[in-house]
Amino acid sequence: MALQNRTRKAQAPAPRSATAVGLPPWLRHGLRTAGHLLFDALAVGAAYRLAFWARFEWPWLVSRIPFSGAAVGWDKYQGLLYAAVPIWLLLLRSNRVYSASYMSAADRFIQLVKAAALGTLTTLAAAFLYERLAYSRVMLAIVFPIGIVLLSLSQTLALWLDDWLAGLEAARPVLLVGGGPVATVLKDRILARHPGAEVREAAALAGQDDFERVLDEKDWYEVILLRTRDAHERILAAAEACDTRGIRFALVPDLLEIRMGEVQMDHHLGIPAYRIKHASLTRANFLAKRVFDVLFSAVLLAVTAPMWLVICVLIKLDSPGPILFTQKRYGLRRQVFNAFKFRTMVVDAEQRIDSVKGLNDQKGAFFKSKSDPRVTRVGKWLRRFSLDEFPQFLNALLGDMSVVGPRPLALTTGEVEALERDFGATAKKRMNILPGITGLWQVSGRSDVSSEQRFALDLFYIEHWSLGLDLEIIIKTPAVMLFGKGAY
Repeated sequence: MALQNRTRKAQAPAPRSATAVGLPPWLRHGLRTAGHLLFDALAVGAAYRLAFWARFEWPWLVSRIPFSGAAVGWDKYQGLLYAAVPIWLLLLRSNRVYSASYMSAADRFIQLVKAAALGTLTTLAAAFLYERLAYSRVMLAIVFPIGIVLLSLSQTLALWLDDWLAGLEAARPVLLVGGGPVATVLKDRILARHPGAEVREAAALAGQDDFERVLDEKDWYEVILLRTRDAHERILAAAEACDTRGIRFALVPDLLEIRMGEVQMDHHLGIPAYRIKHASLTRANFLAKRVFDVLFSAVLLAVTAPMWLVICVLIKLDSPGPILFTQKRYGLRRQVFNAFKFRTMVVDAEQRIDSVKGLNDQKGAFFKSKSDPRVTRVGKWLRRFSLDEFPQFLNALLGDMSVVGPRPLALTTGEVEALERDFGATAKKRMNILPGITGLWQVSGRSDVSSEQRFALDLFYIEHWSLGLDLEIIIKTPAVMLFGKGAY
């Protein structure tokens, strides 16, 4: 065996197919970064210049906030740019705006706002410390909103440039061996970064001779092996064959499929080890999410108060019973709380649950029926547009729920037991976060989403949470409510 391996090393590999002519990925990355830096530097400089014009030359603002002392020229403020522009660019970079991995538009906007806020506060602090320079604090504060607008435009321009460069890119192909959910995620991410790249998939690792023949067919960039049950010797032989040809080799362990998004490399033991990261939010993230929930819920409840009164009257006129329906549900780490909803069913609906279980339109843990006889006339319309959920913003204020998150499971419907039966111990992860009023599966089809898809979307949200993702879901929710697709 060793002699055969040495013989293979000594043999020259068969000629591969010619590498595609085009822009190398490293050059595309460099041009994209250069575009970001150039456009953002111009945007920051323009923001300060426009803020100066607004403070000292715009009659409307000058008449309302007169400045003390004599008028100053732009040349006095121009020197600020030598410090402000590099600071803003460093802040943008530290907020991952120039990262090669693509973020959602909502996440990118939030990072821009953070960088603009820190950049503005930095210059304001400098103006406060160096009073003798007598810079206008009003002018420096005006930079913030102007900077957000101009940076959004510059980022859009840089991303457009990157899309154009992607069409010129000659990305080398990648071979995924093993298949499964992780392969699907990897393929999507590779194509998101390199739209023109070829991603070939193989169900299993071929024999050594066949595998080397495949390697010699193309100028592969990387081979990624996952879901393998092959012996270590066979995997090492495949890695050696890749190394001989200058091809990157990566192995994704099966553990990633079980707890994808939660595995981190840990070196504190002195050797590489995989550490399962806790699925709950960190204290800082939990606090940020909680502050957002309170502010958003308070504003929304105040704005929609007249609509509440109309709904209360309609419910009372339609059927006898209370206006609000209270149901015990599981919250964070199985803590039980009373969830509020506008009543959409007859008063004895919970006592009649056994008589309608045969009407369930959902396969799996969740009960939903398009023809549930317990729903009232007004209740059908409230459910169609999800208006029955509005009182749960009171739960968000009380801390029982969040604006965005997995739906809270009821105690009496058997949903928790069914989830644990269908998905095992992984089902418990669903309660490692506050339940939400809206969520990822609600904006992905609502009740038309299968039980398995709904559970997968809930786990994806928990493992990939960010304020940007919350904002993106909230922005999509009104359209879903308006069209009523999948609501019953």
